[in-house]
Amino acid sequence: MNKIGAIIPTFNRKASLRTILTCMQAQSYTHPITLIPIVVVDGSTDGTLEMVADQFPAASIVHGDGNWWYTHSINEGIKKARELNCNFVLTLNDDLTFNDSYIDTIFADHLAAGPDSVIGSISLSATTPRLITFSGVSKVTRALKEYNYLPKFSPVAEETLSGVKPSLVLSGRGILYPISIFDRFGLYDEQLVQYSSETDFTYTASANGVPVMISFNARVYENVRMTSAGAVYNNPSLRALLRSFRNKYSINSWYKTRYFATKHRGLLTGSLIAILRMAGVVKNFVVVKLKPKK
Repeated sequence: MNKIGAIIPTFNRKASLRTILTCMQAQSYTHPITLIPIVVVDGSTDGTLEMVADQFPAASIVHGDGNWWYTHSINEGIKKARELNCNFVLTLNDDLTFNDSYIDTIFADHLAAGPDSVIGSISLSATTPRLITFSGVSKVTRALKEYNYLPKFSPVAEETLSGVKPSLVLSGRGILYPISIFDRFGLYDEQLVQYSSETDFTYTASANGVPVMISFNARVYENVRMTSAGAVYNNPSLRALLRSFRNKYSINSWYKTRYFATKHRGLLTGSLIAILRMAGVVKNFVVVKLKPKK
């Protein structure tokens, strides 16, 4: 039996968490799979704990203190998966939905890719028409520029999506790992408190010969507005944007950007890359603000 610990960090999102747990309950399988939801509740005060205990008693709950954020929550979930003797870990966000064959599909793609493979999920907008939010990365330049298979936020017909492709990095929205990979590389890097820890981990894995793949067969749907509040595509105010640079929990965090770049490209090159990356965020902000409103 293949035991998959599905780790879902959450904070005060009871309604969306209920939705994804319902999706997990509805799964059907053609492979021998036991799915264990591992809900990492990081200090929620909205009744999340009571809802999970009452409506999803099969879920395993890990209690955070409200200061764990994403990366530490994932790591505590991995520790719980080890305690439960899981041989796979699936990382998920609490705003995702997926169809009733999703788990079986991503597992089948893992079997086809090999026992050491890491499989990510193509990510689409929950609203229609469907837009691509993550399609895998075919190339990463020396300047850490990522080339996606499909442009972010481009419309796509789902029936055209199929197959599995190599991806140098993955998004945390649906990554299936053999749990043994954490013995080889350790857990997620907690210096990357909220963003980029899964990018860092999968980039390191792929650089060390691990087959890291993106599945166009295994699809997740995300609520774009519920994540990355400071991101330019969510059209923040100038004050919010500047504040996000100083916030280590933000997607635009200067600390996060510089730490990731220097870790993978060295102090001097990495620092320059980080400066250029932040300048690019400002440029994109100006472009969005100057774009004529429809």
